[in-house]
Amino acid sequence: MTKHTNDPAEQQQREDQQVQQDASKNRQRAEAEEVAGKHKNDGVKDHQGADKGPRGQ
Repeated sequence: MTKHTNDPAEQQQREDQQVQQDASKNRQRAEAEEVAGKHKNDGVKDHQGADKGPRGQ
């Protein structure tokens, strides 16, 4: 087992590492969901957009 101390600097460092790990996991999960097409912007579009004419003019 690891030795746990009450040193505030070490405790802050452990908390920072945990936050970084959680952020990394969340980012990976979000990227995987987006690749899978499961992001929340999936749905019926309200409009077709503003492109009404030929492009490049």
